[in-house]
Amino acid sequence: MHNGHLTFKQYKITDIFFLTALFTILESVVTLAANKWFPGQPYAFSLSVLFIALFLMRWGLFAFIPAIAGAVAFCIASDAGSKHYFIYIIGNLTSLLSYLYIRYRGKETVRKDPVRMGLFVILIFLFMQIGRTVTSLFFDGKLTDIILFLTTDSLSLLFALIAALALRKADGLFEDQKAFLFRMERERNENRRR
Repeated sequence: MHNGHLTFKQYKITDIFFLTALFTILESVVTLAANKWFPGQPYAFSLSVLFIALFLMRWGLFAFIPAIAGAVAFCIASDAGSKHYFIYIIGNLTSLLSYLYIRYRGKETVRKDPVRMGLFVILIFLFMQIGRTVTSLFFDGKLTDIILFLTTDSLSLLFALIAALALRKADGLFEDQKAFLFRMERERNENRRR
């Protein structure tokens, strides 16, 4: 603690920990509920795309933490076999390649523009499915498995698009946290001068 406030490092660790815990719990609950209420359906529902987008915007490549945690939670809740852990972890980690897009375009530009935000979410989804497909090839999968991954996760993409487009305007949520904290401090100082 510094003057009764969290340091930036403490804030970052706390934010990553609590959001990862929230994501892991929600991912488990959603997966268990979907498997119980809709057994045998050809669709999977995951919050991974949305939360990876959120973490990439907030903390950049520290999104690897919830990417791994979310994949493990999904596999545990799905009672998946060991090969699926690899497929989902590698797929989620591959989705981090979409970080290149927000580095190139700028996080604020992506956040403020609904088309760019939508493209960002779609890139996360596509990289995730490519990663899963390539990893599945090592477990006797076929290249055509990408069609299966794309269709079974289509509801996850739709949800992530709607949620990200709605939540991107929430102050500080889909925002680089260092920039957000600097902006908050600047606004606080301006209000004191008035």
